[in-house]
Amino acid sequence: MMFQGLQLLIPAKVDPERDAVARAWEDGGGTVLRLDRFWSPPDVEPARTRLYGNDTFCLVVAQKLGLTLVSPPDDLLLQAEAVWVKREVHGSTLERVVTGPFPRFIKPMVPKVFRAAVWPGPGPLMEECRGLPPETPVLSSEVVVVRAEARAWMLDGRVLTCALYEGEGSVEDARAFLATVAAWERLPRTCVLDTALVEGRGWVLLEANAAWGAGLNGCVASEAARCIACATQA
Repeated sequence: MMFQGLQLLIPAKVDPERDAVARAWEDGGGTVLRLDRFWSPPDVEPARTRLYGNDTFCLVVAQKLGLTLVSPPDDLLLQAEAVWVKREVHGSTLERVVTGPFPRFIKPMVPKVFRAAVWPGPGPLMEECRGLPPETPVLSSEVVVVRAEARAWMLDGRVLTCALYEGEGSVEDARAFLATVAAWERLPRTCVLDTALVEGRGWVLLEANAAWGAGLNGCVASEAARCIACATQA
């Protein structure tokens, strides 16, 4: 069976999407271990261990067990083809971005350091980022009108499952667009790609996420589990 001999470690806290992945994992012949005190994980065989959960859980457990997590580069959008991005995006720092034009969509280069949003001016942004160093890297892009958003789980250059999670649009078109991005050689073996349907521009690459920490957002749990199985390395 697909996950025979593999053990998936997940947080003990109940989560509908994570629980769906856990069921798919067990249906595929694997075992699931829910950790409460994850900062003190049990003695497991690293080569047969995979992780799925929030950033803190996965990063801490990976460090404790000597595992490597497979993730896309933080500056992926800056490397991507213009035909995929279809909007003005550049890298900056907190110190520099507050002197630029507003409103802007600004997000941290390292995920979840602060809230990604359209910021009307420098004041609210700096309030959100209080305590962060001025050199904190960010991505800054023009504000566009988004009609829909979709997510796809990819493995070995192919889209395994895709679903709309916001707005209205063609999931088939979203999948076809992300299939072209999924074959990009700069992506890791597995990751999760998000796309947005932008008014007047079509489907664009929104961001890439690590499979070990991404939510299903309507995608098929059994296909996502295949990606998760390849997102942890001993």
